[in-house]
Amino acid sequence: MKLNTTKEVWIARLVAWVVLGAISCGIIFATTFMLGPSLFAVPDLSDKIAVAIYCPGAESSSTQEGASVPTTSNPSGTYGHTVEITCTFADGSTKVIRNEEFALASIGGMFGIGGLCGLGLSIPLMLAPLFLIRRKKD
Repeated sequence: MKLNTTKEVWIARLVAWVVLGAISCGIIFATTFMLGPSLFAVPDLSDKIAVAIYCPGAESSSTQEGASVPTTSNPSGTYGHTVEITCTFADGSTKVIRNEEFALASIGGMFGIGGLCGLGLSIPLMLAPLFLIRRKKD
């Protein structure tokens, strides 16, 4: 789009940024809460995220999954399985990632990856008005 004055150009860009800002918020929301949880289907991704967060530099890791246990004190409540990861470092030391840490890392990591994908889609959209809306050459 070619406009006549610099003022018209910046007004058009501002209107475009407001509209694209609303669209970008929708994109980021959708990717965070739709794409993020679907990443749980990727095998071992949550394990890799937990190891990367809690054991950076670990040479190896082993995962132990426990039996399904109640998640509340109510016996008729929901059940969930336990996960414990043992990381081994180059010097022979080990670190254990407890179930609570694993849950925080995997859930936060999945939603975070989804949000970053949305951000990656939104940034080019927000830059588009700088290239598409220009002043007309005389």
